Amino acid sequence: MKTEISLSLHPSRWLALGALIAFAAGIGGVAYVSYQEQDDRFCVSCHTQPEMEYLARNLRADERQAAEDLASFHHRKKQVRCIDCHVGEGFLGRATVLSLAAWDAFKHHAGIARQPAAIVFPVQNEACIKCHAQDVQKPGFENHEHNKYSDPKESPPFIRCTDCHVTHRPGDERTAFQFRDAIFPKCEYCHVTMGRGPRGLAK
Repeated sequence: MKTEISLSLHPSRWLALGALIAFAAGIGGVAYVSYQEQDDRFCVSCHTQPEMEYLARNLRADERQAAEDLASFHHRKKQVRCIDCHVGEGFLGRATVLSLAAWDAFKHHAGIARQPAAIVFPVQNEACIKCHAQDVQKPGFENHEHNKYSDPKESPPFIRCTDCHVTHRPGDERTAFQFRDAIFPKCEYCHVTMGRGPRGLAK
């Protein structure tokens, strides 16, 4: 008697196999993107403008040893890349950035992407603090706009680092790319919310 060998799989096994393949493809995709995004040129291949101009500023900063904005200053001093700030901090932040990147890539290849792309997930404060923790925590009134955030007795309103330290706005390296019209309204917002401090700074 001949024994018949069945190659058919139970539907649940097909489902498990499909899930395994999808998982492997997802891990492979994350690894590929994580490797490619180390090169700023990969980022601007989808995010064209104004990101191509930001990359050009980085290259000019290297060439001229003079930065045009805060991002190119970071690049010139520490070779900071796009992904160093836009990576997404922590598991949730990274997962969010990867999900948005996958959607952006789909729109780009489908020809439905709009430029300039809207900022959906701003740079997190943790991205700045991972390099500037010592600057932020330095005690003293002259640094109160920063150290209040790490004071357990205080509860200041949430303000993004990039609200005051505008990253891609052209400015002057001699003034550390600080802009009164960006900083003073946040000073006033914090003073009003906490109920102390001078008013009228934003005028």
